[in-house]
Amino acid sequence: VPSLPPPLAMTATLVSLAALTALLPAGPLARVAPRAPVLRMQAADDDALDLEAMAQLRQRIARIQQGGLATSAQAYFEIATEKSPQLLLREFFMTTEPRVQQAMQDAVVSLLGTLPPLQFDSRVSTTGDKLVALMLQLQMTGYMLRNAEYVTKLRELLDIRTRSVSEFREAFDRLDEDGSGYLEMGEVKSLIDSFYGGSGEAPPYEAEALMRLLDTNRDGRISWDEFSAALGAKNDSARDFPLRALSAAVEGNAVGAPNVTGTITVSLEGGKEVEVDAASYMEQLKAEAEVLRKELNMVKKQEARAELATTSSLSSYVATLPEEQLRLLTSDMSPEVKEAMQMVVKYIFKVPEDDGTERDLAADDQVTIEQNKMRQLCMYQLVLGYRMREAEAKGEADERLGRQ
Repeated sequence: VPSLPPPLAMTATLVSLAALTALLPAGPLARVAPRAPVLRMQAADDDALDLEAMAQLRQRIARIQQGGLATSAQAYFEIATEKSPQLLLREFFMTTEPRVQQAMQDAVVSLLGTLPPLQFDSRVSTTGDKLVALMLQLQMTGYMLRNAEYVTKLRELLDIRTRSVSEFREAFDRLDEDGSGYLEMGEVKSLIDSFYGGSGEAPPYEAEALMRLLDTNRDGRISWDEFSAALGAKNDSARDFPLRALSAAVEGNAVGAPNVTGTITVSLEGGKEVEVDAASYMEQLKAEAEVLRKELNMVKKQEARAELATTSSLSSYVATLPEEQLRLLTSDMSPEVKEAMQMVVKYIFKVPEDDGTERDLAADDQVTIEQNKMRQLCMYQLVLGYRMREAEAKGEADERLGRQ
């Protein structure tokens, strides 16, 4: 796994992870208990990977022959645990886009910091319930990042470069071929097929996954409100109104602007009143309006640059989303995937007993982990969530259960 980056002057990190540090207690680190919980993060060298994979395959076949895979949750659990952590992480870093990898590394850095492990004997201590909650949150974040990657890729393919409602509306109207005001499955399939060059070779699950992600009320079609909310449109008409009004005033084109002559009375502080030439006073107001217009233009350009940054940084994109849109990125998670995430965490953490057996991690168990191992564990959980979202979108669990 690539080493974590050096300390970053990050302007934005994942919002959903900002509160997770509360799960790790402050204060002195606890000592390791004599029977500390065991992490199923066993080391695996390169030569052993093939043998390990074959052994796991034989075990899976034996389990299927014995009792089968009764539920989708069990199938997702098999998908998540069939590869060793080292192999899963290696494949992730070899196949995913750099911005996805950076987003996950940003998440881990924001949670644990960047203390060099060889110079500091740093450990993280917490209780079983807080560690389990953290692992589940990290898997949920990995799941969310996969959806965020999908949304940003969709925006790029639709040539949506800002969060302006007008851009989103133009894209929606192009997709709405029959002008019904909704995107039906046929139009979604046409969209996905166009991404594959119109060859008709687009995997069927792609259109179904997009429909599930955007169709939040599950009526079988995507409305304009669902489309704009899921893809991150932002109504900028109210924000732009002052700039438009100032521009009109400066250019002398404000509706109903009168020709002012004579003198006007201006009240000053302290109640004093003075008479000034009306035309000169209006010119002074226009000059002040011009200064404000330039300042607003500067702010707008800065916002445009920030929006451009979100197209290249997945972390920045997620950090700019309001809470409602963040929830949308995990709203289509199936109950079976949630159950599988809990099964994975339960599988990873075991506590050895005196008689040689193992038990599940209890809520009040004290757990101490070296920070370097904690980094690897956090990255593993993020990648697991990312992987389970892919499996869910592709229908891999149903395929394993013979439902496709």
